[in-house]
Amino acid sequence: MLFKIKGNFSYLKVQSVPKQELPYRKLANGVANQTVFEFENVSCTLVGFRTSDYVTGINVPGYHLHFINEKRSTDEHVLEFELENGTTALDSTPSFFMEFPKSYSFTKVELGQDLKIEMETVEK
Repeated sequence: MLFKIKGNFSYLKVQSVPKQELPYRKLANGVANQTVFEFENVSCTLVGFRTSDYVTGINVPGYHLHFINEKRSTDEHVLEFELENGTTALDSTPSFFMEFPKSYSFTKVELGQDLKIEMETVEK
């Protein structure tokens, strides 16, 4: 399910992860230098999706939201929010399509791992 929430938020907590360079580190290591921002009384848009358990290994099941400011000049991962008022748009897409890279390095990626515990650590 895809969704967009546009409105006024009494509280918003987001994280910003530094840009990664090759070779990419595991996400838990990559976020070690993250910056967390907290906002009060901010108008913005949250966009995100909810993925099902069957994507475990190629994505993380559950909700994933990003904050986009009014100028559309920043995009941060949402950790917490309190919506004061706003509008919501939903799109329940009945199919899932993912195209994988055709590079040699991608053939070495281990996709069979359950990253749920690692992601719970990362998103706190």
